[in-house]
Amino acid sequence: MLTRIEIDGFKTFENQTIDLTPFTAIIGSNAAGKSNLFDAIQLLSNLATRDVTEAVKDMRGEPLELFRRTPSGQTKQIRLAAEVLVDPTVRDPWGSEVKLSHTRIRYEITLERREIRPGIERIQVAHEAALPIMRKNDAWATAMHPTAAFRSAHLKYTRNKPWLTTEDRSEGLTFDIHQDGKQGRNRPASAAEATVLYSITNAEFPHLFALREEMRHWRLLQLDPALLRKPAPITTSDTLDADGANLAAVLTRLRLETQSPSRPDGVLSDIAAELNNLIPGTSRLQAELHDASREYRIALTMRDGLPFTSRVISDGTLRVLALLTLLHDPRHRGLICFEEPENGVHPARVKLLVRRLRDMVSSLSNFEPDDTPTPLSQLIVNSHSPVVLSALIDKDLHPTEGSILFADTSTMTDPENKETRRKTRLRPIRPHPQGELFSLDDAPQGFVSHFEVKTILETASTES
Repeated sequence: MLTRIEIDGFKTFENQTIDLTPFTAIIGSNAAGKSNLFDAIQLLSNLATRDVTEAVKDMRGEPLELFRRTPSGQTKQIRLAAEVLVDPTVRDPWGSEVKLSHTRIRYEITLERREIRPGIERIQVAHEAALPIMRKNDAWATAMHPTAAFRSAHLKYTRNKPWLTTEDRSEGLTFDIHQDGKQGRNRPASAAEATVLYSITNAEFPHLFALREEMRHWRLLQLDPALLRKPAPITTSDTLDADGANLAAVLTRLRLETQSPSRPDGVLSDIAAELNNLIPGTSRLQAELHDASREYRIALTMRDGLPFTSRVISDGTLRVLALLTLLHDPRHRGLICFEEPENGVHPARVKLLVRRLRDMVSSLSNFEPDDTPTPLSQLIVNSHSPVVLSALIDKDLHPTEGSILFADTSTMTDPENKETRRKTRLRPIRPHPQGELFSLDDAPQGFVSHFEVKTILETASTES
């Protein structure tokens, strides 16, 4: 679970600190920088599982365009930091399972543009570190009011030494991997084109591997209706892809895992019922392997008894179906970033959808002593819709659950460089329950006023 991200020098961000809860909504107009936050999270995830060249290749824009541009020129460095809560048990691809002694980790990385030959630049890793967050410094855990059972199962603090540091030695910069059940090791850092985290592929260094696994499961969900419509080949993964292309395979797997003589469709019956609540007219959902083509296919039966394949289902229905599939999939874990969940859904049903999305995340305050620890899950949505905002606040304009951040751009004056710059800022609504998590020290740009909240809500009449 990502609990804090710090961004400097990336796209429109400059010295920005963002605290996150299991469910966070980013509200703001177009071009406010909401998607840039998702890009920063995706970049961190990519760097944990790919070399730098591959990590930046799939980002929006050219690699060098990721570096912040100001009137005085383009920055040379991108500095990112992530504070996370990792799962207390980690299993590597070879079946080795290790219980962690410390689950709160801070990860830092600096990317730098370097000229390796005249006129040729490369992006390299200039700094990398993984540090323990101590109980006495864990303001996030205190603000979330976790139950005693959740603390016992998930919040562990026994380490006081780093797992990874970058040291400046006589022979040059060195990445130091410190002892963690195994003897540590060193690696040169003068021209690193991959992170150390990328190289930790098993539980030999369990805490670094757990961090890598956590970041590997951060996903930007970009559902593509054109791909959602297509049958899925038999060889495809049965864990939902970011674009939703294998939705039919995931639904088929869920049906087979949950069906019984009395419920031949298994959990698909529940998904169909919820889909009908959000988009009325659905009576049955089917997903199965087509023998002739060896493809997984989806069909929806409507109230009049007529079945329709995914090829003719509306974009909005397919997007909602994919989200409900994630909600009911016991394999779902990690952080999901999702843009504009209201797309394709009638405004009258958006509130119900948003409330169901909140059910997708792990709960710290409702965890019971007899609950079996399950992989942590988290959701960040962004939206410009006042209807989404209205679903997340009470009559006093306080957030009802999770956190709400307003995204906009602000202008700052830099007397030293004699320039004026614009940057993205994200401000929380201060009143309960966010007041404890977001202090004035953490939000120097201020908090969202009730007047600003009302101004956005008043535009709801224009939603169509």
